[in-house]
Amino acid sequence: MNSKISSKPHRLQHLPLHPFLFAIYPILALLAVNISEVDLLSGFRPVAVALIVVGSLAFIFRLVHGDWRRAALSLTFVLILFYSYGHVYMLLKGATLDGFYLFRHRTLVPIWVGGGILILWQVWRKPINLATATYMLNVVGLFLLILPSFQLISFFLQSRASQAQAAQNTQTLDLEVGNEPPDIYYIILDGYGRADVLKHEYGYDNSDFLNALRDLGFYVADCAQSNYAQTQMSLSSSLNFNYIDALSDRFTPGTDDRTGLDALIKHSAVRESLEKSGYKTVAFATGFIATELTDADYFLSPQQTVGKLNEFEHLLMETTFARLIQDGGRLGKQNSGSELFRERTLFALDRLDELSYIKGPKFVFVHLIVPHPPYVFGPTGGPIESSAAGTTRSEQEGLRYRDQAIYISNRIMEIVPKIIASSTRPPIIVIQGDHGPTIPSSPQQRMRNLNVYYLPGANAPVYSTITPVNTFRIIFNTYFGQNLPLLEDISLYSDYDEPFSSKPIPNACQVNQ
Repeated sequence: MNSKISSKPHRLQHLPLHPFLFAIYPILALLAVNISEVDLLSGFRPVAVALIVVGSLAFIFRLVHGDWRRAALSLTFVLILFYSYGHVYMLLKGATLDGFYLFRHRTLVPIWVGGGILILWQVWRKPINLATATYMLNVVGLFLLILPSFQLISFFLQSRASQAQAAQNTQTLDLEVGNEPPDIYYIILDGYGRADVLKHEYGYDNSDFLNALRDLGFYVADCAQSNYAQTQMSLSSSLNFNYIDALSDRFTPGTDDRTGLDALIKHSAVRESLEKSGYKTVAFATGFIATELTDADYFLSPQQTVGKLNEFEHLLMETTFARLIQDGGRLGKQNSGSELFRERTLFALDRLDELSYIKGPKFVFVHLIVPHPPYVFGPTGGPIESSAAGTTRSEQEGLRYRDQAIYISNRIMEIVPKIIASSTRPPIIVIQGDHGPTIPSSPQQRMRNLNVYYLPGANAPVYSTITPVNTFRIIFNTYFGQNLPLLEDISLYSDYDEPFSSKPIPNACQVNQ
C-alpha cells in the first residue's frame, strides 16, 4: 500500500497533464458562473476545441523544446496569458491619463506579447526542476477544476430533481374547452414599462400604441405592476397563477439558489393544463435558457449554421486574447452575441402572425428580449446609432431603451391585427412586461410594467391594478369553466443577489385613485 501511495506524486511529476487542465478550467468556470442563463451543452464545443488545439500545440512545442515537460510548461504559460487577456482588458480599459486611455488593445497587446516572449525565453533557457514544476502545475490544475465541476454537476442534478418535482407538484386543471377553444397568445416584452414610466423617465409617449390596442378591443391596465422584479420569478409566478413561495419551499429568504424556477416556467400549470385539454404549445427560441421551451409541440428557431458561435462562446471570447478578433469585427457583425438576439427577435416577430397553419387550439408563448438590453434595434428597427457626444453612459442606455421600446411597440401594432384576422375564432392575447425597465434604480419604477388583454366575447373582470399572477386565473375562469379565486395583487421587489428576500412595493397609482 505504501508503494502505491508514493507512486502518485511520481506520476504527477512525469505526466504533464496541466496544459489540458488549464485549457478547460476557464471554460468550465465561466460556464458555472453563467449556468442559470446558458445551456450546459453550450460549453461542449469550446472544451473540445480547446483540447484539440492544446494537443496539437503540445506536439509543436515538443519539437521546439525536445522535452515533453518543458514543452508543457511553456504551453501552460501561453494558455494563462491567452485566457487572462480579456479579463485584464475589461478591468483596465477605463484607466486614463490626461484623457488618454492607457490600456486599450494598442497598448496592452505589446505588453502581453512582450511578456509572453520573455516568459517563453526564460522557460527555454533557464534550468528548471521540471519534475517539481510538473507536479505543482498538475496539482493546481486538478484543484482548480474541483469547484466548477462541482457547481455544474450540482446544478445538473438539482435541475433534474426540480423538473421531476415540478411535474409532480404542478396542479393541472380539468379545463372545459368546448367545441372551438380559442388560441391563446402570451407575449412577454422583457422589461417593457408602464406608460407613465416610459413618458416621464424616457421621454417616450406610447399612447398611440396603447390607443391602437384599445381600438382593437384590448383592455389596458393603466395602473399595472408586476409581481416580481426579475424574469424567472415573474414568469414562474404568472404561468402557475400563484406566488412562488406557495409553489415550492425552496424559495426562501436568504438563499440565492434559483434552481427550480426554470422547471416552473417550462412545465408550468398553464402549459400542462392546456396540453391536457388538447392544446398544442408553440414556443420560440429566446437565447435565455429559462424560457426556451425546447420540448414544445412546435419549437421555432432560426436555422443555425455549424460554424456560428452561440452566446456562451461569444462571452468566452470576450475574456480571452481572441477578444482582439471580436473587437476587430473579423467575425462579422452578424455573428456577434447581440446580433443573435436581434436575429431571434426578428424571427419571432416575422412568424408570430403566421401560425394559422398549426391546426387545433394552440398556446403560443413568446418571450421577446426587448426593450431589455442588449440594445440592437434603433427606433425603426435598424442598427443602433452612435452615442451622442457629451452624454453619460446612463443617458445613452436610456436613449437606447427608448428606441427599442418604440420599435417593439410599432411591430406589435402591425402584428396583432394580423393575428386576430387570421384566427378562425377570436384569440386570447395577453401582452405583458415581465417587469418594468432595468435601468432606473427606483424599485417603484422597476415594478411598473405593461399589461394589456384581448379577451373577446366575454365580460372578463380585468381591472386597472391587475398583476400577472391573476392573468390566467381570470382567463381560466372566464373561458374554461374554472372558479379560481383572485389573489391579492402584491408587488415584491428583490435584488439579484438575494432574489427571495423581497420587500412589498405599494401601488401608488392604486392609492391615488
